[in-house]
Amino acid sequence: MLSVMFMKSETKELKTFQKLSIEDACEITFTLETHYQRINKKANADFFILDEEDNEVYSGTLSLGSGCALHVVDHIKKKLISLKMDDIQEARKRSFLEQLEKEVPDHLKTTDGSSSLEGATEDYVQMNQTSVLSTRNRRMIYGGGILSLIILSATCFSTVATSQDRAETIQDLQKQVKLEQKITGTYEKALLGDSEGALKRLSSINEQSLTSEQKNVYMSLLIDQKKYEKAVKLQGNHPEAVESMISKKGDVNALKEFQQTFPSPNGAFDLAYHEQRWDDMMSQSGVEMTDKRYEMKAYGYLKLDKVKEAKEAAAHIQNQDLNQKIETYEKTKKEVEETKKQVEEENKKDKKDENKIKSLTEQQKKQEEVLKNI
Repeated sequence: MLSVMFMKSETKELKTFQKLSIEDACEITFTLETHYQRINKKANADFFILDEEDNEVYSGTLSLGSGCALHVVDHIKKKLISLKMDDIQEARKRSFLEQLEKEVPDHLKTTDGSSSLEGATEDYVQMNQTSVLSTRNRRMIYGGGILSLIILSATCFSTVATSQDRAETIQDLQKQVKLEQKITGTYEKALLGDSEGALKRLSSINEQSLTSEQKNVYMSLLIDQKKYEKAVKLQGNHPEAVESMISKKGDVNALKEFQQTFPSPNGAFDLAYHEQRWDDMMSQSGVEMTDKRYEMKAYGYLKLDKVKEAKEAAAHIQNQDLNQKIETYEKTKKEVEETKKQVEEENKKDKKDENKIKSLTEQQKKQEEVLKNI
């Protein structure tokens, strides 16, 4: 599940460096947004969206009391929903927004990215504020990654270190906090399509200070800019990781360019798949087989009309969708063969039923189209 961590807040009601569920974050930011509009007050709050492993997957700044958003998720939706992106970015955006929306309380869900706060009463605000804060206090825990280390380090040194040591430690921790604040906004820039701004910001940070998630964002941006050598260097001179990401993006031209500079059996296999050269893909040796490549191989065998081999490739992984696809292919193929047989039998008759033959022929075409599109 996703969670929210506020890094910097101009309001004391939002505690920083504490991890909240999406549900609790929506409740408290809705309460504050409503209340602040009532009293004509505004406050900004920087936040991260964290995944299950506490990697930062999105960051932004929420403006409370501005009327721009109902709550923190509504803010993200309004930032992203109207932006035009390429197909891959759109898919990522939709997946991210759908994941967020699942965790929003039902009474705070929006359908078009816009909501009105008119009609909310002070009693409702006060009631919500009390219940949300009590729930939040029961459920919040310290977040992961460098932020939790900062908190824990500060706590330890406040009790065991000398004054001089504490002063030096605090300075170190402040540097770490500034580093995190420098990174704040990078993901929002990337998701909003400001690749140049995000790339410039990430390139100014020491690579050793980047988390794995930040490195992935950085590498993705470098690939988009066709800076393949720098992307490979970022991955410790392991081109396999870069090639795999390019393949996942589905950019055939980029994959072809990368294969020319960093040739490998993996790249040849992936490129043949994307170019639908099924025989070339199957003949490629020395390929590092992953779950994804077993899936690609099974699909290639279907395209070669080799159901048995497709099943053997699929047996290496647990993929219900793939198994269903093979099952559908096998069933449809039998239906095509049966329809062909009926057409042949009808054509052998002395008195042919032309209407029946026509109907069966059209049915066969539809079945073959299904096979083609699997």
